[in-house]
Amino acid sequence: MEISVIIPSYNDGPLLARCLDSLRAQDHGLPWEVVVVLDGSRDGSRSMLERGRGGAGGGPLDSQVEPGAWRDLPLVVVELPENRGRSAARNAALAAARGEWLLFLDADLRVGPDWVRRLRACQPDPFVVAVGEMVYDNQPRGVGEMALLAADPAAERRRRAGLKAHQRYLERRGPWKFRDQPAMPPRYFYTCNSSVHHGLLAQAGPFDERLRGWGGEDIDMGLRLGEKGGRLVYCREARALHAQERSFATHCANLERLGREGLNHLVERHPELRRDLQLDRLLPAAEGGRGAGLLGLAWRLGLHRLLVRLEACGLPMNEPLYNLAVYLHYAGGYRDSRPWTADRVKDGQEQT
Repeated sequence: MEISVIIPSYNDGPLLARCLDSLRAQDHGLPWEVVVVLDGSRDGSRSMLERGRGGAGGGPLDSQVEPGAWRDLPLVVVELPENRGRSAARNAALAAARGEWLLFLDADLRVGPDWVRRLRACQPDPFVVAVGEMVYDNQPRGVGEMALLAADPAAERRRRAGLKAHQRYLERRGPWKFRDQPAMPPRYFYTCNSSVHHGLLAQAGPFDERLRGWGGEDIDMGLRLGEKGGRLVYCREARALHAQERSFATHCANLERLGREGLNHLVERHPELRRDLQLDRLLPAAEGGRGAGLLGLAWRLGLHRLLVRLEACGLPMNEPLYNLAVYLHYAGGYRDSRPWTADRVKDGQEQT
């Protein structure tokens, strides 16, 4: 088997249907399979998959797919009895996958017919990890989809003009910053649109199932792939459309949760993250930090909360303000999770 496409899904039925529809027309011509993991889904996704493969169906999501629409799609369905998180779902998929190349795709993304071929073309050897482009889609279902996937200039201008300010900001973060560079830092790896050779992933080990929250498992896996010699490249040609809209407030809440629940574990495993993510700028002097500076004051005054509220009300925000809000949420969450916080002096005073 040449290719295994891995898609975890938790109550994503309608979005998963659109994702699978977009995979039906892949033009690579290689032996492949599409491994879908239902991570404790209770929304009728299982019946929907059965209907798409030509079975009886009979669930609440039948209208999302025509009978037998995915009959020619080499689907492998793995079902977990309860929700265990993205790491566990991907590990379950890896246990079932037979492909030499493992292509990760999220259920809320759609890709063009050349997605597999283009992603694989970015990998000249097994140590190259290809990270594809992800952009927000603000068009009604099916309107201009192929033009957007091909990055047609006119369609792209219309798409960009219709984006919300925070979407334009988020598109230009992470891997996008390295679009014109030969390599990117391993911590920018993500599993929403990427390809890894199974041998390299086997050396790195399974996804860390202790990291159940948003984002942490990708950072950890990217760093472990880098430790095993993996070289990450941005594969701009392998574009995916993101169909699920989240507010900037939701994005920041995810970041704060990552700071509270995941970064301690990540920093313990990868100490360089403390420096790379500038976490020390919010830590107190007792932990070798610089928390008494202006960023510490901004955090204590709740500036990050205010920025999120103002952004939701339509305040025009430039990139530095977005950067500040993002930083204060993840670094502030990390700061609050540290053991020293239990012994903080009352009234906002800190140990020094």
